[in-house]
Amino acid sequence: MNKLILSIATFLTLGFTASAQNYAIYEGASSTTDISGTTVQVQVGNLTYEGFFFGKNLTGTPIEVKIRRVSLIAPPVAVTEQVCTGPVPDPTAIGNCFDIASGNADWLSPNNYIINDSNKANIEVHIAPNGSAGMVYNRYYIEDLNGNKLDSVDLKIGNFLSIKDVKPSVTFSAYPNPADDILTLSVQGSSENTVKLVDVLGNVVMEDRITATKKIDVRDFRNGVYILTVYSNGALLQTRRVVVRH
Repeated sequence: MNKLILSIATFLTLGFTASAQNYAIYEGASSTTDISGTTVQVQVGNLTYEGFFFGKNLTGTPIEVKIRRVSLIAPPVAVTEQVCTGPVPDPTAIGNCFDIASGNADWLSPNNYIINDSNKANIEVHIAPNGSAGMVYNRYYIEDLNGNKLDSVDLKIGNFLSIKDVKPSVTFSAYPNPADDILTLSVQGSSENTVKLVDVLGNVVMEDRITATKKIDVRDFRNGVYILTVYSNGALLQTRRVVVRH
């Protein structure tokens, strides 16, 4: 499915701000800007949104956490949601993606894991409008096993059908995922493409041009999650999470 984030703006809101000095949330693997207690606002066409957020523990003491998603308004009924969560790096591959049932206004991840000063909490969001118009307005919490909310970020996605998809004919795939030796990238519908692969610490491990297909040897890559970004004719085509697991 063609996926595109057309515009994004972050601004302060009056949302949850407790424990802001002890925890931080970042958008994207390479960001150093703490967006805890803010709202990320996204405007998209009829495309699937993929958001990548990472929570960091600044206390110096390991803590076991879960991720909670709360709907601040009821989304359109056709919208489907998925949240992927786990520690990053994830050497034992315990992170998982979970479909959130329609109408579930308060969802808590079934998996829990420890974050400390050497890893982060992954909050990966997939929201598909499926032809609907309207708004999704969610809050994502990091909370401990006693239900104490440690930090949060709001996500507001709207006007699904108000913006034209400027690249409807360009498609992208990456397989296999997880990959253990060779990761194959394929772009159809455009011959001017650039791909960039970034690890969870923000290091660019690969950046190159691709016309139709490209094979990446990942045998020497560390196990874990990587963020793959694809640009078509200079415009962002897709951001995707890929896993290397030997």
